[in-house]
Amino acid sequence: MSKSDSMDWLDSIGANTADDIEHIETVIENSEDLWRKQRLGMFTGSNFGKLVVQSKDRKSFTLSKGKTATDLIYKIAWERLLKSGNISNGLGRLSISSRMTEHGNDYEGEAILKYMERTGNKVDYAQRFIKMDDFIGGTPDGFIGDDGLIEVKCPWNGGNHLQSLLSGKIYNSDYEYQIQGYLWVTGRKWCDFITYDPDLIESLQLNIIRVERDDDMIQGISDVMDMVKGKIEQIISNEKLK
Repeated sequence: MSKSDSMDWLDSIGANTADDIEHIETVIENSEDLWRKQRLGMFTGSNFGKLVVQSKDRKSFTLSKGKTATDLIYKIAWERLLKSGNISNGLGRLSISSRMTEHGNDYEGEAILKYMERTGNKVDYAQRFIKMDDFIGGTPDGFIGDDGLIEVKCPWNGGNHLQSLLSGKIYNSDYEYQIQGYLWVTGRKWCDFITYDPDLIESLQLNIIRVERDDDMIQGISDVMDMVKGKIEQIISNEKLK
């Protein structure tokens, strides 16, 4: 769907809620195959929280020394090698589904519609992959005007939604890095972090937390990603891979 088509539909929203939800979910579903190919061998928003950690004095950021970060670096190196191999089979191996991810995907469109109804904001949800360079990119869940983004979570564990609803804070620090990563990649100023639980009473289903751009964290992410790029290049240039 083109951006103009998406915005035309937004102008007519509300006439049929069921059709509106189906429309959003269809756009998201149709974007998945292209999305997988575009992000192959790249670090994206959901990766930043696995790589970047804050120092003990909370004054700086550095590359995590944990197994999760190491495994992710080698996975991305493998994906970059895959580009010259059997991409079709490789993409199939990257397709991971579970009840948790399916639950999130099933209700994302409904959450976006509820958000638009509550805030009056029009969301361009065309699922565009934003490429910063050959290593870094991302696909925000939606764009608002010239300055805003949305990031939607429909957690399988309803306690996570409840925690954010009551505390007014993001329940997983990985998502803080994801949001700041998207603000970095897109150059935007703020993001609404949305959690949605369709099984609660309507007044408790939707929670919205406004997150402003944090240039200190963004600089930390940028510095760590420079380190990660060097490690990837070192792995790929290993003589055993030639």
